[in-house]
Amino acid sequence: MSNQLNRSLSTAAPVLFLLMWSSGSLFVKWGLQFAGPLTFLALRLLFSLTIIGSICLWLRPPFPHSWVEWRGILITGLFLQTGYQSFFFYALAHQVSPGLLAIILGTQPIITSLFSREKPSQGQWIGLALGLVGLSLVVADSMLVGRISVVGVGSAILSMVSITWGTFLQKKIATHQLANIAIQYTGSTVILSLLAGLFEHFTVHWTAAFVMALGYMVLVISIGATLLLYVMIRQGSLTRVTSLFYMVPPITALLDYSIFGQSLHAVVVLGMVLIMGGLIIINRSAHL
Repeated sequence: MSNQLNRSLSTAAPVLFLLMWSSGSLFVKWGLQFAGPLTFLALRLLFSLTIIGSICLWLRPPFPHSWVEWRGILITGLFLQTGYQSFFFYALAHQVSPGLLAIILGTQPIITSLFSREKPSQGQWIGLALGLVGLSLVVADSMLVGRISVVGVGSAILSMVSITWGTFLQKKIATHQLANIAIQYTGSTVILSLLAGLFEHFTVHWTAAFVMALGYMVLVISIGATLLLYVMIRQGSLTRVTSLFYMVPPITALLDYSIFGQSLHAVVVLGMVLIMGGLIIINRSAHL
């Protein structure tokens, strides 16, 4: 029964993660209308830390005993929480279209495979290449019409570097996931709060829309999606886990279509088919 439950959770986790993660960019754009990126992130992490801290007090997960372990987790959080998210928000705030940002972040699986000790097979390389082609098609329109700024593109590249390196570091952490996230959120909350106060004076236009965007980012992204991501990183191959990010742009496009009525061109549909085909090849090659 326990094994069957674990298999069911392993199957459902990627689907839930993709739905959560893909919807996040919609709420990021919404929230940035009412607060600066550093302020928005600081508040998001502060409320997320409050929830995670309360759960830790209730469940009392084991925390690391050595400073070496604490230091490793804090450094990992510096990349996965502070760096990745700050630069992601800054890219969106500095005129980089979500499409261009997606294709820059979409190079993460290729870079992860290049530097991973897992040595992807030929089939996995074919799947990764196919996914990148599909991703390029999905975001081509956004790239052509987007207004590109040097600060924005630089932020997007730094966001990709941060999450790629942070993923490698996270793979090495064996600490209980609740304790791990609590430590990462604590360090990042302190850093981002100081930066938000220094550069943005913590200015927020409190509206119902901002509260809704903030609440979604806290509960669905910072708590739900992050826990799922860390569990998948710990249990699965890095190449397979990071390849899930190929699905984010097409799912976001579908959400845009269903919620905001954005049209889906034939090129976008073709790109999504190529992405899904690439993921199938990657996952099948991993079992051979």
